[in-house]
Amino acid sequence: MIEDFSDLQTYLSMVGSRLRYAIFYVRNCSSTQDLAMKLYEEGYGEGSVIIAEEMSSGRGRLGRNWLATSGGLWFTLVLTPPKPTNFQILSLGVGSSVAKTLRELYEIKAVVKWPNDVLVNGRKIAGILIEGRKDLKTALFVGVGINVNNEVPSELREKAISIKEVLKRQVPRTPLLAKILREIEGTYLKLLDEETDKILEEWRGLTETLGRKVKVVTEEGVIEGVAVDVASDGSLIVEDLAGVKRFIYAGDVIHLT
Repeated sequence: MIEDFSDLQTYLSMVGSRLRYAIFYVRNCSSTQDLAMKLYEEGYGEGSVIIAEEMSSGRGRLGRNWLATSGGLWFTLVLTPPKPTNFQILSLGVGSSVAKTLRELYEIKAVVKWPNDVLVNGRKIAGILIEGRKDLKTALFVGVGINVNNEVPSELREKAISIKEVLKRQVPRTPLLAKILREIEGTYLKLLDEETDKILEEWRGLTETLGRKVKVVTEEGVIEGVAVDVASDGSLIVEDLAGVKRFIYAGDVIHLT
């Protein structure tokens, strides 16, 4: 299912927007993150959206490979906040934006899992990766990958799911992308206005991580306990088996109950 997203600009122009979007669609690339960085270096700034039909070297969090085959929605949005921005808060907000979109467009009960996953029926339907580069100053590259009409490989079907599998039909990706971009922009504007409490409150209302027994695998070791909240900086607060509250800034969360 190939789309050139030529009418995406029309969708975006139908609503008020503070971002000026420039759409770049490619059939293949190594990674939309890498391509976005290259275009930024060439002078394309905030609002650039790079969409790829397939990626040969897509990546997720912690440098993991991300399988990106035809039919999925793989894109990067370039943002240039005027001051340093909390990656973690933005990542949580982007995850909420994706989950809200799936709920509103398709009535899919999507939930967010700390720090950057969107799940449906306990299986991953989308992931978020936000990167920056010191040599590119304040530019942020917001990468989003969503399983839409692509086939999930058999070895991943226990852990991953697509919109097509949930709805038993294919869906057009242009309106999906347009709504996600509008939702992300709303999150971004809240961040610029220092309304991080609103972003976190929305995330809390969409997550299934809080209140559950979890195992968190970090570089320092494994922590088990109950995920009780997210802090104002976006870190996950886990009350461990000894009753000590631990603040997690990076790690893999496994839901135990």
